[in-house]
Formats: sequence, C-alpha cells, structure tokens
Amino acid sequence: MQKIPGLISILIPSVLTLLIINSLFDIVSLKIQGMPLVFPFILCPIGTILGSVGYKMNRDKLSLVGIIFNIILFLFPILYNIVAILTQGP
Repeated sequence: MQKIPGLISILIPSVLTLLIINSLFDIVSLKIQGMPLVFPFILCPIGTILGSVGYKMNRDKLSLVGIIFNIILFLFPILYNIVAILTQGP
C-alpha cells in the first residue's frame, strides 16, 4: 500500500513517453497530434508530487526514480521545441 504513489509516479511518465515516441515515429495512427508534447506540462508535476509523497513515506528508490523521470520528461518538450526552432527555423 505504501508503494502505490511510487508506482503511479513511474507509470505516468512511462505512458507519456510511449505517447511521445508514438507521435514522433507514427507507430500507431492516433488523432492526438500535439497533445503528447503538452501532456507532460500537466501530468509530470502531479507525478513528481506523488513521487515525493511516496519518498517521504517510504524512502525507496522507486519513488526517487519516479521523481527524476518526471522532471526529465517535464523538460523534454521545452528542449524539443528549442532544438526544433534552432534546426528548422521559426
């Protein structure tokens, strides 16, 4: 029961990563064109909060990995947009 926040904090960025990979490589045709790059701004702070709650409750590595994974995924769309503008222009 105490590992549930840590598991959810890992599950959120895992699903978002799969959506981003799908949107970049068009593996399965979905009609959510720009949303995978917007979802991390909404869901990653929630996953980070859940990971920090789980880390305070349990001090396990699962919650710590969830916190780190959420922070990295939160920064990915920002870096993606910067690189896209620098390489392709505005």
